[in-house]
Amino acid sequence: MNKIVFAIIIFISLLRLGSGRLFDVDEAVFAQATKEMIQSGDWITPTYNGEPRYDKPILFYWLMAFSFKLFGVNEFAARFTSALSGLILCAVLYFFIKNLKGEKQAFYTILSFAFSLYYFIYTHAAVTDMALSLFISISLICFYMSEEKNKKFIYGFYIFSAFAFLTKGLIGIVFPFGIASVYLCIKKGFKGLKELYNLWAILLFLLISMPWYVAQILINGKEFIEQFFIKHHFMRYTGVISGHRGPIYFFIPVLIIGMFPWISFIGKAFKNFKRDALKQFSLVWAGFIFLFFSFSTTKLPNYILPAIPAFSILISYGMIEVNKNFSRIPYIFSAVISILIAGFLIVVKVKITNLLPYFNMSWLNVLLLIISFFAVISIYTFLRRERGFLLFAGLSFILILAISIKVLPAINEYMQGTLYKYSIYAKQNLQKNDVLITYKINKPSIPFYSDRRILRIDSEKELIESIKNKGITERKLNGVVISRVKDVEFLKSIGLNLIEEDRDYAIFTFSG
Repeated sequence: MNKIVFAIIIFISLLRLGSGRLFDVDEAVFAQATKEMIQSGDWITPTYNGEPRYDKPILFYWLMAFSFKLFGVNEFAARFTSALSGLILCAVLYFFIKNLKGEKQAFYTILSFAFSLYYFIYTHAAVTDMALSLFISISLICFYMSEEKNKKFIYGFYIFSAFAFLTKGLIGIVFPFGIASVYLCIKKGFKGLKELYNLWAILLFLLISMPWYVAQILINGKEFIEQFFIKHHFMRYTGVISGHRGPIYFFIPVLIIGMFPWISFIGKAFKNFKRDALKQFSLVWAGFIFLFFSFSTTKLPNYILPAIPAFSILISYGMIEVNKNFSRIPYIFSAVISILIAGFLIVVKVKITNLLPYFNMSWLNVLLLIISFFAVISIYTFLRRERGFLLFAGLSFILILAISIKVLPAINEYMQGTLYKYSIYAKQNLQKNDVLITYKINKPSIPFYSDRRILRIDSEKELIESIKNKGITERKLNGVVISRVKDVEFLKSIGLNLIEEDRDYAIFTFSG
């Protein structure tokens, strides 16, 4: 059975990995920055559109660059690092839990982890989150093993914390050391904190993580410190970045949907809580990250991904308990959540149909059908007093297939199809010295697919000056402008030639 499940997990992780264009903004900007790194040969300072990009540290760019070298510069290669990280994390979780709790609980852990929307979405996204989750998880597993099995595992704790620090910055330190410290204080009081101290392990951490940071400070100085540490760390936590504000309860529905239907079993995990160290550690791990970001001003669903392995461990405890002593409560919860999700999808369908009548909504009917089956299965297991784990796994697999085959292609085509078409037009029709302008849009997929730098302009005055007063027309340069449809009349009024309007975007040309 376990071999079959692992084969299915590999299938899920690689399912249509290269289909669909890179999504704006995050996927496309990582891919474009990595492409520029390979082209420029500068392996220290990532750039986007020729300008330094200080949002994230270097390791994920290096991993994606290796993937580009291996598979070519394409969507599959851009997402491969995340897929591979997810697969490795599944294997690590399985053997970790098997070693401590046995094969059945290890099976339940990876079942709830890999057969979830969280896993599928972030193994198919060219962003740092799954790689970060891998490094933080291995770091924390090494810490726990150093407490329970062998002190030498503390070296693994520091090594993988260093990798996490090189993947997403200070979070790579705050989470492993914060979680380990809280756990030690709970178990042994403040005196337990000294167990984290190991001079050689600290030196190893510094040896791995610090050379890149030192190089960046030496090369880019104050600009790097202000952009990387202040803007993208402290301001992201204390302020709102890119409009991603959320209420304090933001992650509750996100977790329920992202771990559906397995989250239904988590309530049963807390029996005999005080007598199980792994259960306590998993709660500290999950709770620390969940609460940390709940109080952050900026909130996005991916923020709590490093907590999902811990939630999966807790869920596996609940499944073990239900397997021993049947309880109807998880199935009632699952049925209620299924009905609520179905109701939400109906509302979404009505809203989108009214706002975007040209948007193909057939995929939503498929989702509604599958979610309805979850409700039926939940009620069936409730009435028949059957466990239903494999039925849930089967439906989860079907849900993932439906999302991959029906939902994501429709959303991807709507969000990225027009931009991809216009990018290819620019690539095929512009000469080396011609100009590609994006007007009031931030879409990194355009430079990625057009394979050229863009001139990004965000105001009417700046556009007029760029075209007329900065010598573009005087130098007889041709150009393409990509904008939103709402700006068409203004762009026509200044003499640009409208080629096409398609959905939300329009493309213009001008001649020098």
